[in-house]
Amino acid sequence: MLNVLYTEILKLKRAKILWLLPIGGILPSVLILLIIMGNSKTSGVHWNWELAFENNILFMSLIMAVALFSLISGYVFSREYTENMVNTLYTYPVDKSKFVFAKLMVILIIIFATLAINFGFMLAGGMFVIQESLNFHLLMEEIKKQLWIGSMFFVLSPVSAVLGVIGKNVIPPIVLGISAVITNVIVCNSKYIDVFPWCIPTDYVFRANAHDPKMITVKAWIILGATFMISLVALIGYLKKSDVHA
Repeated sequence: MLNVLYTEILKLKRAKILWLLPIGGILPSVLILLIIMGNSKTSGVHWNWELAFENNILFMSLIMAVALFSLISGYVFSREYTENMVNTLYTYPVDKSKFVFAKLMVILIIIFATLAINFGFMLAGGMFVIQESLNFHLLMEEIKKQLWIGSMFFVLSPVSAVLGVIGKNVIPPIVLGISAVITNVIVCNSKYIDVFPWCIPTDYVFRANAHDPKMITVKAWIILGATFMISLVALIGYLKKSDVHA
């Protein structure tokens, strides 16, 4: 299993799509920092750390992460088809489920690497534009939120993987990501925010502001758990039953 994982990591080492990770991680932080500087100069409004982190997470979890991680997940699983390597890959004497879990681990690493870039850049940039001092408790809370967001988007990754494998290219996952972003924008302020899977990470990390945080937690993990299991079973089942061809 470790050899398969190492092979998957090596395959992505020179992939040009990896340039999207720092771009996707930094862009939300840059936009928030520019807004902070603009407000400070034009209206004299000074943001605190909590507000800056909240807006950064909101932008990342509702828009950027949805599209970016859907693209990445689809790419990791469809790359062998687009590069005509699937005939070689799935003829190795290794169970296909091991390839699936190895690819999922690669996606997990990519997700948390992107979120670490986002958080690190926001933290570094905020040191220059936010006048308030950053307390340790808030820092730990924001790190926990990033970990929860990363875990939830990882749970959603098999959906994009299934579409990438069935479509044998990255187009279906891209369509999914764009559609999910549009839907997020529409339902984020509605009562359906806690049932649409790609809105759940945002709803969950801000659940303290809701009337019933415990119910949000229960619904979130039931929906995400069901989404993960159904899509994972579909992914492994499709790969095992489908013929090997590009």
